[in-house]
Amino acid sequence: MKACHFFFHTFTFVAKMACFVAIEGFQVSGRYIIKEMTVLFDSNCYQHFHFNSPIDLIIGPRDWNTIRSQQNNSGLILQDDSYLPYEIIGYILSKLLYIRVYTAGNQTKNALSYYMPKADIVDICQEWNFKYPSVLEDAPCFLKHCARYCSLSKARTIRAAVQIFQIQD
Repeated sequence: MKACHFFFHTFTFVAKMACFVAIEGFQVSGRYIIKEMTVLFDSNCYQHFHFNSPIDLIIGPRDWNTIRSQQNNSGLILQDDSYLPYEIIGYILSKLLYIRVYTAGNQTKNALSYYMPKADIVDICQEWNFKYPSVLEDAPCFLKHCARYCSLSKARTIRAAVQIFQIQD
């Protein structure tokens, strides 16, 4: 048995452990900027992160309409409003390399694959034709925004869907 230290929690690998990852952010100049990320484990422990923007971010004139629209819907802002530097995302995700990662959506899978190219990432939208319900359960996110745009609410929904789909397999 191998213990894995993930920030404040310790987990033991008995079999192939799984986690559920959801992200929220902005598409800016062909690049997806992660502003919020949740990693939810089978054990119901989770880590919920909010990030500053990357230091090398260049915003083109066309991006401002997308940014304003996304800010109005998600409650996330592009400015540096968090304590965690953007550059720590790679370090956080490196702790998940040997864990099966379930996520939903091609954009999220591509963003995670950028940081973890060899990881076992399962996009449940592709695998099981999953679609988010029209209303998601509220979660204690610490930001004022709709559950539809909350990575914690999405991670919980992904976990519930995976449990249902695995029973049906």
